[in-house]
Amino acid sequence: MNKKIGLQPGTLLYTGDRHITTEIPITHYIYNHESFKKNSFIFKDNLLVELHPSNVNWLNIGGIHNIDLIKKVGEAFNIDSLILEDLLNNSQRPKLEIRDDYIFITLKMISHASKKHKYEYEQVSFILFSNLLITFQENPFDVFDNIRGRIEKGSGRLRNKKEGYLTYALIDRIVDNYFLIIEDLEERIDDLESKVTTDPKKKDFDEILELKKELLKFRKALAPLKEVSAKFKDSDIQEYLGEDTDIYLRDLQDHIIIANESNDALFNRGNELLQLYHSTISTGMNEIMKVLTMISTIFIPLGFLAGLYGMNFEYIPELSWKYGYFTLLTIMGLIILGTAIFFKKKKWW
Repeated sequence: MNKKIGLQPGTLLYTGDRHITTEIPITHYIYNHESFKKNSFIFKDNLLVELHPSNVNWLNIGGIHNIDLIKKVGEAFNIDSLILEDLLNNSQRPKLEIRDDYIFITLKMISHASKKHKYEYEQVSFILFSNLLITFQENPFDVFDNIRGRIEKGSGRLRNKKEGYLTYALIDRIVDNYFLIIEDLEERIDDLESKVTTDPKKKDFDEILELKKELLKFRKALAPLKEVSAKFKDSDIQEYLGEDTDIYLRDLQDHIIIANESNDALFNRGNELLQLYHSTISTGMNEIMKVLTMISTIFIPLGFLAGLYGMNFEYIPELSWKYGYFTLLTIMGLIILGTAIFFKKKKWW
């Protein structure tokens, strides 16, 4: 049941399952093209963050289950309660909204779980000010290590760009990871197609149903990003992301479109795979019924002859005939041979 039913808009409630006492790591990255500094701490009661306007400021919050922390962040940076409500809702649909002083983006980060062919979905939210980027994650584990390494080492463009480019780079990393999930889903479909066309089992049917659930969940996370990426062209959005990121945002939009098209193709293949399973099972049953029908066709006339001469009438002329038994066996043999030849000509055998 939805935990938010009946609550007034703007009510802060975390809809996930993490325990409220779990410590939340917070990291503040401060850098420019010449220097880099990282401040890491665990949230207790106070949020002590000193911004450096001349540098890029990235505040990463590795947990959203502590309502007190979220309230303090909202108060410190003047974030309205509706935005805070959305970032606490881990089932929130991916979207982009603009406010007077910032833009808000939320989407799903998907990564491989410890179990094979299992995926972990985590909501990641971005609040981008003119001189500050705040990212909110459900847990501190993510796919951003490569970006952190580039910032610390000063490699690539990140150290020479502002918060808008950093926002693009983080979203681009999340989208790139979608393609790893797509490759894994494609391999699963290929493997199941091979199994289903050769020797379908009941467990294959269960795997297909599980795969369809994964494809639907992935589609729900991915499809709304087309709408989000379309807003990157708005002048109000580019004011925060920076005009120099326009070429990169268009490339990101292309990646999102390709990922959606790939997912749609996989979704259709998932439906076709289920139909293929039923078709293969049906074909197998038809083959079985054909064999049973052929056997019945052969033995029905034999059963008739055996029943006819097995009746307990006193006068059946053939019963007293010396060669009656051997003649009957010969007739039965000819019936079997004739039926087999007929099936062979019809290519039923």
